[in-house]
Amino acid sequence: MNRTSGLRDWSKWLLGWCTLEKIHAQGHVYSTCLDGWESEPKSMVFSGVLEREGALRTADEVVEWIDFGAGCPPEGNPRKSRVSDMAKSASSDPRKGRWLSAVTRAAAEGKGQPLRILELGTCLGSGGDFLLAGAPKGSSYVGLEGSNALADWTKRRLQVYAEAGARVDIETGPFEQTLPQVVSTGMPFDVVFLDGCHEGEVLLDQWRDIQPVLSPNFIVVVDDIRWSKDMYAAWLQLAAESQVTALDVFRMGLLTPQKHAGSNHRGGRVTFRQRA
Repeated sequence: MNRTSGLRDWSKWLLGWCTLEKIHAQGHVYSTCLDGWESEPKSMVFSGVLEREGALRTADEVVEWIDFGAGCPPEGNPRKSRVSDMAKSASSDPRKGRWLSAVTRAAAEGKGQPLRILELGTCLGSGGDFLLAGAPKGSSYVGLEGSNALADWTKRRLQVYAEAGARVDIETGPFEQTLPQVVSTGMPFDVVFLDGCHEGEVLLDQWRDIQPVLSPNFIVVVDDIRWSKDMYAAWLQLAAESQVTALDVFRMGLLTPQKHAGSNHRGGRVTFRQRA
């Protein structure tokens, strides 16, 4: 799998990223995401997320959980981790969180109604927290998590949104069991965050599986696209599909529907510059 690790590996990725064009086609949704990325830290709701994230990063509790991630057997690997260590290594950090909140803000723009959000791999609930922070009140969130222990942490963290009127559902078990159940309902999702098993072939399978439940103006966020060479190869394959446009923000990639001639889509290739 050749997982990316160490300064040398990441420097190679960063050098290549800085010298290539990042956007396959620029559209209104991406402009909105970029605007949201700049303004999100000023949000009071976002500040609340940061407080909860900070509390996790100093928590001394130890959690026993089952890892169904990359390289694990079908039954998963039992692990024991300090919550603070997991929050620092596996949760969505504030920089990534700004993108997630900006994505849901962009998805909600002009809709005038709540969003439906799906996340594969909730961990401690950081991704769901950031996603719901940018979403309109009354939005619904479905999180798929392999480990019951981590699902419980996610439920507790997202309770603040449930109390404010959001619907929060967490489904536990391996994705190959829970994802088909979600897809079988036929309910469309506006935003999907793929942050589960970090293997290229699994990512491609998940992309194919979610096609029936993507709303017409979906935004799919693919996390850790440079986790390994096979993850990046899978991302490039997704980004090259004719029905989508793609934005590479280095650690994550965004996919939205391709707009065809006659629409208001602004075509062409542009260079995206990473903000500090």
